[in-house]
Amino acid sequence: MHELVERELYEALEYARSIDEETAKRILIQFEIDQPMFSTTLFNVFPSIIGDQSGEEKYRYLAHYFADLTFDVLCVYQKAFGKMPRTFDDDPTWIESQALLLDKELAPLLASSRINEKAAKKMREDFFKPKEGEFIQTGLVEFVNMAIDDFVENSGEDYHASIIDLMKTMMFVVVRMFNNLYTPA
Repeated sequence: MHELVERELYEALEYARSIDEETAKRILIQFEIDQPMFSTTLFNVFPSIIGDQSGEEKYRYLAHYFADLTFDVLCVYQKAFGKMPRTFDDDPTWIESQALLLDKELAPLLASSRINEKAAKKMREDFFKPKEGEFIQTGLVEFVNMAIDDFVENSGEDYHASIIDLMKTMMFVVVRMFNNLYTPA
């Protein structure tokens, strides 16, 4: 796997955005078959974290948009890197190991509200830096961040900045997990 260059990313995004409803259903069903826990995490657990904010309807719309962007990311990886690996055949605990890895990295970040701003800023920077031997799909992360900003701006709703930051962080985690899925151990 490699970091997608501009043209590859554009073609993969065009592919993702051009998929008809029937094809999208087939992709989602196959993803659920190939990656049942990962699918549940991405399309149920993560959106519910966003959608359950203060019980307001506007956050459910944001959660739906999160799921749409996650689908785009799924399609980008399939278009650019091929068929989805079936990790549960080789490692049925893959999603749990990903959760543990992310928990170690996210725990200090979530605790950052109780520490000084300088230390919190350093933790955020460290979280978003690639780890040893890892690269980030920078163009894809920038695309989803811009898409979130556009959605919020055009929605006419007043979303809490912390929820938008959370959504962007969760999308970063989604991209990182797809990187890990497609990168052989």
